[in-house]
Parts: sequence; structure tokens; C-alpha cells
Amino acid sequence: MGIDIRNVGKRFDQFVALDDINLSIHDGELVALLGPSGSGKTTLLRVIAGLEQADAGRVLFDGVDASGLDIQSRRAGFVFQHYALFKHMTVGDNIGFGLRVRKGAERPPETKIRERVCELLDLVQLSGLERRYPAQLSGGQRQR
Repeated sequence: MGIDIRNVGKRFDQFVALDDINLSIHDGELVALLGPSGSGKTTLLRVIAGLEQADAGRVLFDGVDASGLDIQSRRAGFVFQHYALFKHMTVGDNIGFGLRVRKGAERPPETKIRERVCELLDLVQLSGLERRYPAQLSGGQRQR
């Protein structure tokens, strides 16, 4: 899914967190937001995910304006600065969790979920670790 951020702005009272932000993320592209504390990285992620509403601009998914959509309808995920993993679940189960909790026709078959989990493990170079638990991973591996 491609994501386009167009002229996004966000203020918290007098503090300008995001000022006319433009960014294009192509389908399949892996992106990291880097910058000093307070530069708006988390705020931008929250706007993309729908946890915050932008005061200006638009967020588009595959060219469709998602600015007014709620978080469930956006179908976008990101890793928080402080990751949250289910300690009682394996790496593979943690990765597949979002797909498994979808309701009805939105939930892919288990074979497709396993395929997607394998694709994502390959993408983040964690293939072969799907049966491990979070405590058995390094900090960097857990963040991925």
C-alpha cells in the first residue's frame, strides 16, 4: 500500500508539531523516521494511523483520502518507539495477530496468514525465529 502525506499540519495549542509535511512512501518500501526528540516523528505516525487528526493536509492510502477514516478502517500499522509484544505468544503469532483478529470476511484464511507472516519475517531478516518468544530475542530483533 502506498502512503502519501500531503501538506499535513498538526498543532497542540501553540506548539507546532507538524508544519506542511509532505512524504511519499511507495508500496513495499521500508521507511524509518529519524530526528531529534520533539521533531514530530511520533505525531506523524499517529496521524498516519488515525490516532490523531491532522489540523491541515491529507493522508492518502493508494491515492484514496483516508484523512477522515477511523483507525480500524485505515488498515495501517507501525511499530511504536516502545514496542508492545505479547510475551506469551511466539514471534510468528505476534506478527500474525492483527490478521487473526479481523472479523468475518475481513479475516484471511490461516494459510494466507502464515504466508504473510513468512514474508514479513523475511523482510525484517528474522526468518527462522518465528517459534521463539520475545524474551528470546535481542532488543533490535524485538523492535523489528
